[in-house]
Amino acid sequence: MSTKTPSAVADRRKKILGLAICLVLFTAATAGQMDANAKKEISEEGLTELFNAALFHVRNDYVDDVSRQQLLFGAIRGMLGALDDAHTRFMTAEETTELQTEMRGNFGGLGIEISQRDNVLTVVSPIDGTPAMRAGIKPGDKIIEIDKKTTRDVSLSDAVKQLRGKPGTSVNISVVREGEDEMLSFDLVREVIKIQVVTSEYLEKEKLGYVRLKQFNQTATEDLAKALADFKKKKVKGLILDLRWNPGGLLDAAHRISNFFIKSGVIVSTRGRKKELDRVFNADPSAAIAADMPLIILANEGSASASEIVTGAIKDHKRGKFIGVKTFGKGSVQNVISMMYGTSMALTIQKYYTPSGVSIHKKGIEPDITVPALDFNKDDRRHYKEIKEKKILQDFVKENKAYTPDTVKKFQKLLAAKGLALSDYAAKRTLKDELTKGEPRQTIDLEFDVQLQRAIDEMKKI
Repeated sequence: MSTKTPSAVADRRKKILGLAICLVLFTAATAGQMDANAKKEISEEGLTELFNAALFHVRNDYVDDVSRQQLLFGAIRGMLGALDDAHTRFMTAEETTELQTEMRGNFGGLGIEISQRDNVLTVVSPIDGTPAMRAGIKPGDKIIEIDKKTTRDVSLSDAVKQLRGKPGTSVNISVVREGEDEMLSFDLVREVIKIQVVTSEYLEKEKLGYVRLKQFNQTATEDLAKALADFKKKKVKGLILDLRWNPGGLLDAAHRISNFFIKSGVIVSTRGRKKELDRVFNADPSAAIAADMPLIILANEGSASASEIVTGAIKDHKRGKFIGVKTFGKGSVQNVISMMYGTSMALTIQKYYTPSGVSIHKKGIEPDITVPALDFNKDDRRHYKEIKEKKILQDFVKENKAYTPDTVKKFQKLLAAKGLALSDYAAKRTLKDELTKGEPRQTIDLEFDVQLQRAIDEMKKI
């Protein structure tokens, strides 16, 4: 119980008010001087002194002890953050090693490429055949929470750390998706992500070659060249190159792969502030190993960076048709600079331009033929969640083990009776995925892939 008298409380309030008035007077007295100083351009020497003064006060006066390395690493990140560029970032020695491992095509995590757009963690693309893709993560999804903790003010490198982890462990991510009224929640189990960069299939009936290129890494060029050589032996009538969900990778790989199909002319050019570093990447006729092969490109909202270089070159040269939907729109070039103590910095140094001189950065490339992919609608997603929670699907497949038209009808009838009807596509997709779980993944699935179906139809016209 308080022993202060009313007069004592009043005296204390007067003192507080007096201090507040002093603060206001101090602020008023110094505001003019501060404003005048703010307008002065600070010299290089002055900026260095200012930084050192801030560092000194934090090191000596901050409430908690903090290491010099922690402060300086934070300062570097702050400096790069001031550029407002999602693709420029500082990496510790550990993060640098992780990047090198990823580019070799073998790493642990969810299989999701992310960046920052308007300071929000944003999905560029899920990698095909990974937990993120299987869960239904989409390009453009804004990651708002990781394990129920906000991602506000979380750096890109820290977010990657949180998403990666020991294989077999779980992580929950919550996303905001355009067109959805509520936040979507996904429970994912981490895996060792082994990317088979190139998968191919010979469509015997149509006599066509199909290649899916999942990433432009160090093995992509050689792997694709082998697939093309095999198709040439089979004398295919044409090639469908699938770049959907391909987040990009190495500029050199994009240049060389484009050159497989283009005999001459510009493939891509890069331009930046330092004009002496501007480059034009031309085609080498001797490297055009598939220049006469009819070609169709499949790409979508998850196709970014190097994928867009290839798509743009093929489209501008009228070398083949682009079928799908507009690409992601990452048209900047990063140079990974090795620095001291194993650290590195990915620094945007240029933007790339298609052969027609167009920058697609933040714009994307429009297809020649727009074909949206089939997808679950809002009701499908809501009902699907309840179907999983009530184990309706698991119970159904115990008694119905074959994927047939009759089984699909029976499943749809059951769901309708429970007030959980799915669209025709969603019902078939859900049932087929459950019945084939654990089986080797098909390279293509013409039952659901309307974009590939259209590509085959267009190829027949050539």
